[in-house]
Amino acid sequence: MFLAFGKAPFALFCLAILSGLAVLALRPGHDQARPDLVFALFSKEHKAAYEKVIPSFEAKHGVKVQLQLIDPRTLQTRLSAALLSGAEVPDLVELIEPSIGYFTKGPLADVGFVDLTERIATEGLRERMVASRFALWSSRGRVFALPHDVHPVMLTYRRDLFEKLGITPEDLTTWDDVLAVGRKLSARTTGADGVPEHYLLDLPVDGSFGITTLLYQADGGLFDAQGRVRFDDAVARRVVRWYAQATRGSQRIAVTCGWGQSLARAAHDGRALAYLAPDWRVGQFEMDIPDLAGKFAVMPLPAWDRGGRRTSVMGGTGICITKASPKQDLAWALIKELYLREDVLGERFASTHILPPMRSAWDLPQLKEPNAFMSGQPVGSLYAALAPQAPEVYVSPYEEMARAKLNEAVVNVGLYYEAHGDD
Repeated sequence: MFLAFGKAPFALFCLAILSGLAVLALRPGHDQARPDLVFALFSKEHKAAYEKVIPSFEAKHGVKVQLQLIDPRTLQTRLSAALLSGAEVPDLVELIEPSIGYFTKGPLADVGFVDLTERIATEGLRERMVASRFALWSSRGRVFALPHDVHPVMLTYRRDLFEKLGITPEDLTTWDDVLAVGRKLSARTTGADGVPEHYLLDLPVDGSFGITTLLYQADGGLFDAQGRVRFDDAVARRVVRWYAQATRGSQRIAVTCGWGQSLARAAHDGRALAYLAPDWRVGQFEMDIPDLAGKFAVMPLPAWDRGGRRTSVMGGTGICITKASPKQDLAWALIKELYLREDVLGERFASTHILPPMRSAWDLPQLKEPNAFMSGQPVGSLYAALAPQAPEVYVSPYEEMARAKLNEAVVNVGLYYEAHGDD
């Protein structure tokens, strides 16, 4: 029995078996010929969109394309095992940020994805797309994926409650303005129980997506372009200090609303009036709280300094070609068909609210349509206007560790602030 040798050898044996099964799971069925291109992706929404485009591509090139839908964490694990073992891998892979960091360890020559830097330059894509989005898919100056999106961030807010309480978007030009207005709001709506009826913002008290979104907006980050840790700098100290004031103490202006049903309940009750909203979150609000249609609106993020950047980014997806693919040129042709065709991008925005990084697509009629949920605003055009300000974000193999350390600092600073105040 394996257990006779102890738990550690048994665990290694199980890991080896699971890795082998994971490798096999990436391979197409043995009872049929391998398609010309195998494309592994994690999003069922993306898969549904691509299935509308692929038939015409197959007919044009006389080929067969297979889509494999895999959970993002599982996809990362299986692909890592397959690349390390030299087993068969897909031709194309769509990854979610920050997965690319796990595949760019060690020398650039050992990265399992095709270096797309020259192809991107030949096509003039840095000029045609939002150039800052290539940073997310780069390592040491080389680009290994084409960006699928921009994901600029705005604030979405309860327009009806803003009007009732006498707050305007113009009152919230900077994050210092937000602190001042939020403290007045909390004081005005505090009841006999000592708890405010309304907080101005929804922010997770432990940092999470809130702290990184604000850090990126302030020209900060976890890593620099060379993968070096950089979040213990003056920019991060400023952002973390503000974050503690916003989320802690008797004068806090933010509350944690969570996601799903918890968020919907908070939005209904006006527990928080404003929420960080990347483009994709507009669709989530429409789906989760449809009865609040017409009561929400969007506005640019407050700037860290007057006249400064009014947006940030949250999340991202990119598409890679594996070096093992025998049909890399065909794979690149499919990428361009899926990511660059304007007639496809307009319909995709209408169904997902995801802003494409192709600048020419921003003039499509679907992006200019009034959005009934957001009080009739042309949401696509508003996000597109901010997209050129999207900050560069660099990832690393040590992304999860860095995020954990930053969140740990946020919590410790918050606890210290609760004990000692502004002094």
